[in-house]
Amino acid sequence: MTVFDTKTWDTIVIVPPKPDASLSQHEDFSYLHLYNFDDLNANYCNSGETRGSVGTAKTCSVSSIGSSGSSSSSEDLAYLLDKADDAVTENGTASYLITRDPRNGAFTFSVNAEYDLLLHIQRSLDDAFRSSGSAASVSDIESSKIIMKSIDEYCLKKQWMYHVGMEKSHFISKFLERSIDAFVERNDRRDGIANKKFVCVELGTYCGYSALVLASTLRQAVLKYGKDAFDFHIYTTEVSSKLLNVAMSIFRLAKMKNYVSTILVQECDPLSTTLKKHLPDDSDGIDFLLLDHAKPMYLPDLMDLESARLLRKHSFVAADNVIFNRLDGYRNHMKRWEAEGFVETNLEEMNLEYSNNLKDGIGD
Repeated sequence: MTVFDTKTWDTIVIVPPKPDASLSQHEDFSYLHLYNFDDLNANYCNSGETRGSVGTAKTCSVSSIGSSGSSSSSEDLAYLLDKADDAVTENGTASYLITRDPRNGAFTFSVNAEYDLLLHIQRSLDDAFRSSGSAASVSDIESSKIIMKSIDEYCLKKQWMYHVGMEKSHFISKFLERSIDAFVERNDRRDGIANKKFVCVELGTYCGYSALVLASTLRQAVLKYGKDAFDFHIYTTEVSSKLLNVAMSIFRLAKMKNYVSTILVQECDPLSTTLKKHLPDDSDGIDFLLLDHAKPMYLPDLMDLESARLLRKHSFVAADNVIFNRLDGYRNHMKRWEAEGFVETNLEEMNLEYSNNLKDGIGD
């Protein structure tokens, strides 16, 4: 399907709903096969576990390793952007007005919801562009906020989905800001050494919501510090080409495609080997890592990245879902690091995204 708005849009290509044959048994019906509530210590590739996309209940453990009218158009756009943050208070606590059919609530799945979501996003952007006068007048950060608000609206009013949501995004963004500030401070101390790009890696792209959280936060940092002092790139991995196509459409709509590289990973290939093929040759490793993929793969993938020295003293790591999915192996691993003085970690309780009665948490 190709959708046009000849006044404001370039051609936007939306991939038709024909999932990969190898994934059709799972993806169009449920993503629950990606989650295991046991603390697994087996060889996940040999036992048939897969690296998957974004998860069910979003509990996040975050750790740092190491220390249309012309006169009113701008007002209309500002209103739309302000509404994107209405549900989140200053301390990040969310209060949701949920109007969707209860049959479409948490842990329910709708065939091809991702494509329906794309059309919903496009309508939201069309409304915003008409208010502002043109697509060109809306920045990438503003476009991203409109898209994230549109996704939140869809999940609250029509169908629950796996996106991190506005509440957790607040904490992930704040934690990423800490990582950016530390990175810039280190670079300032490197006399005569050329500044390197900030490397941000996300495991589990899904539809790209969390990547937009990362990208918009990083773009704001560029505006804060200047491109000469700070630049970045995001690498996001996914096992489903279907979902990557959806995410890439969203990145184009958000005007963030130049800042995000999507990586289709193969089952049982070492994650570190795959990433090294894409990361810059002069990279010191990963500056910020967000784990939000198949839950049993958190610990083995983390240890793989440690062994490959892609994670180092100043890396920051955020991990979603560790409480709800009872990922004790991962948490114990991080606690051992904390006891040895390598890691700082905290947990804060909040609701599951797009829910008012399911408890969850995030750490920073």
